[in-house]
Amino acid sequence: MFSLSSGACRHLIVFDLEWNQSSYNPNHRMPHEIIEIGACRVDRDYHVVDTFSRLIQPRLYKRLDKHIKKVTGMTEEELAGGQPFDCVFADFIAWCGGDAQLVTWGRDDFPVLRRNAAFHQCPMPFEPPIDAQLVFGSACLGSLAQQMNLHAAMEHQNIVLEVPAHRAVYDAQCTAALLASIDKAVLAMPEDRRAQLHATIEKEARIASSVLLSLPTRHVYQTDALADERLMNIACPKCGRRTAFDTPWFDSGREKYMALSRCPQHGMALGQMHFKRAQSGALVMHQRVYAASEQEIDDVRERYRLYQLTPPRKRHHRLNMEDAVAKMGAKPNE
Repeated sequence: MFSLSSGACRHLIVFDLEWNQSSYNPNHRMPHEIIEIGACRVDRDYHVVDTFSRLIQPRLYKRLDKHIKKVTGMTEEELAGGQPFDCVFADFIAWCGGDAQLVTWGRDDFPVLRRNAAFHQCPMPFEPPIDAQLVFGSACLGSLAQQMNLHAAMEHQNIVLEVPAHRAVYDAQCTAALLASIDKAVLAMPEDRRAQLHATIEKEARIASSVLLSLPTRHVYQTDALADERLMNIACPKCGRRTAFDTPWFDSGREKYMALSRCPQHGMALGQMHFKRAQSGALVMHQRVYAASEQEIDDVRERYRLYQLTPPRKRHHRLNMEDAVAKMGAKPNE
């Protein structure tokens, strides 16, 4: 549970990232390129005892997005004086130490960090972080569904910290300033709500460990993409080996696809997928795969059962992989 007062804790590293991107020519292996890592170490009383702040010289997107430039105040000249990602990340790992519990505000930073590390072929020694924004919503706002941005949360808690906004180390310090009040609110929660929060944190950790895949395709229609075995295969999120479908890809609503696939060694994986259209007209596939819980397995199977009971004429163009493969005259997993 999110608490240092239990007496058995690791030291906390609150970190934040700034990243750049290209709307016109993105690299689908790394759509968001980290340009700054900022972090602070907090002690058992939630006091900041050390900070880390480094700029990263961009390798892919050397021109700053206009919005990123406006929000952060960074310039291309400033970033040109940074260091390569692998050097900064190695220093960050060393600075964190071997027993760090990462904390972020929101769920986006860690997947971006994992993708950047994989792109640069750097080891990733960190476990998924605690999402302080999620905990804040549950403990301080009364609902897991409620979210509040960082500076609104500080105002909500009457916390004032005179630092500039939207630079990584300063946002990390703002998050750290909230931890004491968040922890106090968690400890005051009824046991049933704390158990619900703990279960949600466990689920978020599995999602944060997802294998993410963004891949341009040669297809214009989703029916053709669903029939393309090379695209539809699911790799185990733990070992990377090919898995066997338990529940094939199907449109669970609004062109959001789901599937279950089994690894003989690591069990069931849950796949989530959607498509976006590139300027060329071809589809770009975006896929997330992570270890599935028993509840998620039951849920996806039930969704697929209800999908199958719906007559095709009433599915409102909702597609599934088996039908797409049948139309192409092939079979899945051939």
